[in-house]
Amino acid sequence: MNATQVLRSFGYEALRAIAEDGAFQITSAREEPARTLLARREQLGLDHRQVARAADLTPAKVAKAETPGQVTPIRELQRLGQTLALDEQVLGFIPGAGGDEELGVRLRTLSRNREDAPVLSVNLVLQLAEAAWVIARERELAELLGDVPEVYLGEEWDDDYYAPVFEKGYRLAERTRSELGLPEHEPVRSLREILRRLDIPLIQVEMGATFAGATVSNGASRGVIVNTQGANQNVWVRRMTAAHELGHILWDPPSRLGRVRVDTFDEIQQLSGDQVETRANAFAIAFLAPPRAVERLYDELSDYATMIAVLMDRFGLSFTAARLHLANVIKNRRGVVLNLQNVKGGKMPRPSEDWQIREDWTNDFYPVATVPITRRGTFGARVARAVRERLLTLDIAAEWLRSRPDDISGKIEELVSLERQSAT
Repeated sequence: MNATQVLRSFGYEALRAIAEDGAFQITSAREEPARTLLARREQLGLDHRQVARAADLTPAKVAKAETPGQVTPIRELQRLGQTLALDEQVLGFIPGAGGDEELGVRLRTLSRNREDAPVLSVNLVLQLAEAAWVIARERELAELLGDVPEVYLGEEWDDDYYAPVFEKGYRLAERTRSELGLPEHEPVRSLREILRRLDIPLIQVEMGATFAGATVSNGASRGVIVNTQGANQNVWVRRMTAAHELGHILWDPPSRLGRVRVDTFDEIQQLSGDQVETRANAFAIAFLAPPRAVERLYDELSDYATMIAVLMDRFGLSFTAARLHLANVIKNRRGVVLNLQNVKGGKMPRPSEDWQIREDWTNDFYPVATVPITRRGTFGARVARAVRERLLTLDIAAEWLRSRPDDISGKIEELVSLERQSAT
């Protein structure tokens, strides 16, 4: 750590002790950090083997780190802290290490057998825990670097879910587009760029074929989680997922979301059922393709297949979303029921390379190949900026990027350049 990091994590007394005595004791009690690590693992409902695999350690090393009085290398403790969504910088110094207890309980609950929702696998619980750690660190970096949102929407949550709930979603989408300065008929060219402008962390995770995305809160920080697998391999489907999660974060009160809300592909692809999900779906589709823009296409074109194809290509929608959106808007706004059953997706457009590049951004190519996908993008760029501005040591930066100092030392400027992307 450098002096800035020591001051931020441990306070002035730590700096004074280092200056006068050459060292500072960071463990607050003999039982720490073992007690905190054990409690957190049990809180998440995980065993030694599961944590060890996620942290790239052995089960024996995890057990040793949880045993008071045993000496564990600092790098291994840091790795465990990250895996368990703790603040590894104060692990041992502050009991609990800043762990969000409600987050831990919620993740454990989601991993148990339930009748009202799909059960999260152990692997997914660990991935969401890591994502929560990244979200908290990114917020810390933003404060450290003096970053503020380009567009601030505040916390004006809307708890109105009364019928017709889809109209409420449409209105919230219209308001959001207005605040972002997006003209009514202009497509959202990059959801990643929108989230960056709002300073909402976006974490991409490999979540399998069932779950589309999630919102996760860690302390005071909340971010968007988007699956890169399953139907989201289609960039247009992934855009709908990201817009859906954006609607949750901007407009749903925290009491509706809890610390974690995980959405399945089935929930995002339908406009009925749970009112919170219905409104988020309506927000997402109207944010990507405003209803009035859909009405204009209906007035200008005579062929339904062409309308759907233009919606897809112009606004970046999947075939399923575009067809459903066209039918719903015209039925609700014009009172006309469209027969779209004969319109098939086989000859419809596919995402162009431009759409793919704008949303994938750092997924397919990254200057440091060892950095996992969960830590690329804005997070990786902010880590690099903090190193450049001497707010973070290269050692800590490498640990935060799950890489090695030698891997990133010559790539700092290249990583910084990835913070902003062109949305053209």
